[in-house]
Amino acid sequence: KAVTPSDVGKLNRLVVPKQHAEKHFPPTTAAATGSNGKGVLLNFEDGEGKVWRFRYSYWNSSQSYVLTKGWSRFVKETGLRAGDTVAFYRSAYGNDTEDQLFIDYKKMNKNDGAADAAVSDENETGHVAVKLFGVDIAGGMAGSSGG
Repeated sequence: KAVTPSDVGKLNRLVVPKQHAEKHFPPTTAAATGSNGKGVLLNFEDGEGKVWRFRYSYWNSSQSYVLTKGWSRFVKETGLRAGDTVAFYRSAYGNDTEDQLFIDYKKMNKNDGAADAAVSDENETGHVAVKLFGVDIAGGMAGSSGG
């Protein structure tokens, strides 16, 4: 989701699009009971192994799914701004109640809208090295037979 100014502002909450919340997120107590309950606490692990805990709720008043408690800390510590992207994943194994949840974010590139995950670089021998997430995927491979 591309975060909006209100997602990173003083409201201290992220609105999860309804169709994605109902399809991919665990059911909330409020959604399951139809009441205005407190929701559930969800733990999301980031790419560095840090666990972020958010309260996930359904708000009857606005008929929206939201991440509240813990969200403002995530915004502050990651420097998330409007236009940046946040992504949620869940493990492909287990059942809905035991899936491991993951979170990732991508800062908006101010120079252009292209993703900067893949970087091309020419080394001193004139060979081009291509790196994906810091791993050399197309440069000279030491010890390879080339066949």
